[in-house]
Amino acid sequence: MKGLSGNTHRIAWRGLLASVLVAICVAQAAAQPAASRIYDEQLRVKLDNLDPETREDKVDVGGWLNIAFFDYDDATARTERQMRQYELRAWASMNLRGVHKFYVRGLASLDDWSGNRSDEWGTEIERAWYEVDLGKLLENHSGRRPPIGVRIKLGRDFMSIGTALVLSTTLDMARAEVTIGDWELMGFIGHTLRDSWNIDNSPAVANRQQRWISGFQATYLGFNRHRPFVYFMHNDDNTDPSGSIAGPGQKYEYNSDYIGMGSTGTLCLPNLRYSVEGVAELGRTYSSGSFPDGFEPGQSDRIQAWAVNAVLEYLFVDCPTKPRVGFEYLFATGDSDRSTAPIGTDGGNRAGTLDRGFGGFGFRDLGIAFSPEISNIHVYAINASFFPLEHIEMFEAMELGTKLFFYSRAHGSAPISDPTTTSEAQSTGFEMDFFCNWRMTSDVALTVRYGSFFPGNAYDGGDKSARQFLYGGLVFSF
Repeated sequence: MKGLSGNTHRIAWRGLLASVLVAICVAQAAAQPAASRIYDEQLRVKLDNLDPETREDKVDVGGWLNIAFFDYDDATARTERQMRQYELRAWASMNLRGVHKFYVRGLASLDDWSGNRSDEWGTEIERAWYEVDLGKLLENHSGRRPPIGVRIKLGRDFMSIGTALVLSTTLDMARAEVTIGDWELMGFIGHTLRDSWNIDNSPAVANRQQRWISGFQATYLGFNRHRPFVYFMHNDDNTDPSGSIAGPGQKYEYNSDYIGMGSTGTLCLPNLRYSVEGVAELGRTYSSGSFPDGFEPGQSDRIQAWAVNAVLEYLFVDCPTKPRVGFEYLFATGDSDRSTAPIGTDGGNRAGTLDRGFGGFGFRDLGIAFSPEISNIHVYAINASFFPLEHIEMFEAMELGTKLFFYSRAHGSAPISDPTTTSEAQSTGFEMDFFCNWRMTSDVALTVRYGSFFPGNAYDGGDKSARQFLYGGLVFSF
């Protein structure tokens, strides 16, 4: 393993240096708890990439220890919060002749909060699935790859559709992929984890969701540089609200359908990558509060919303330090007659009206300090990164970068996910983030990121002080 071949004290020095870096950074800073999902998503991608390709007819085992620190300004509570997070993961996988694959991964975690907030700990099964490759099975018997490939996966795994604008979560699911000619077809049906956080932040349902999510995607593989796709996704909400919190007769179901299309690939230049996706949302939702004449609390309102996302990124592959630059734009509709919640039931859509607020289950990195939900928002983002010390063995895999975000409401009178806005002005503000990703050895990785959000005119008359968020994390694999 590269990086472990030198003297053992070199490894110890790198681990010590990483710990010192994290400690120094975390001692300084201070935005929204939802921003921790950016760290969680980065960690998920990192761990999924670290998952080894299990050798055929072998059982492999391993694990990771993740130590992270968070320090941020909680704008809603008007206080600074700090949290130390410890996560231990263990996994096992088996591969039988490339046909049958099994994988399971467990997690034990502790969130150690400073101040009067209670610590949180727990255990869970993060991944547990079985996959069969019928094409590989036929190839093993006949010696030739069949013209149609079929893979079926059953169990708990991460799931996304399109470019993850409408879905990016873990499901207990059944998924099938069929490759025929120049087409790749994918279909799935799955259930959300009961204790996962809901997109509806109403107190009666915020910390639980029971949804059946299903979908189908077709991707065309016949172009050399482009992968266009279309998809349909359905969300069937069966979440039981907490009886002690929900109002009498109040319903919280958010049932939605998504029709999307887009493409990924390269444009003009081999190293100019792009992705683009547009999605229309239809469905039914429920309102809360007062009801107009002739409208009963049990009635639902129609959803009619949409969103679009476009990303461009250029990689200077042959240039020293391997710099990359990128631009991203995101838009999601909002609803002007919602009072305080862009997606939720409480403070949500006015009864008897069309709900134009976009609500999905996807993910985008929209800044760690502001971290808005993908609803009623324009976001313009510029990013750049490079490997400044790639000529030094110890730092050759250390990436430094920055991201700059500009935010604006899509509809000035519609709410956004930050409840501390004080006016209907569209200018929401901007944010600057700085990050370091360092693969120190084959078994140790460091991540540090700091962001500062500067509120705009939407906060006139309220608190316009800068909000800060910083996290640092170390991952040890074994």
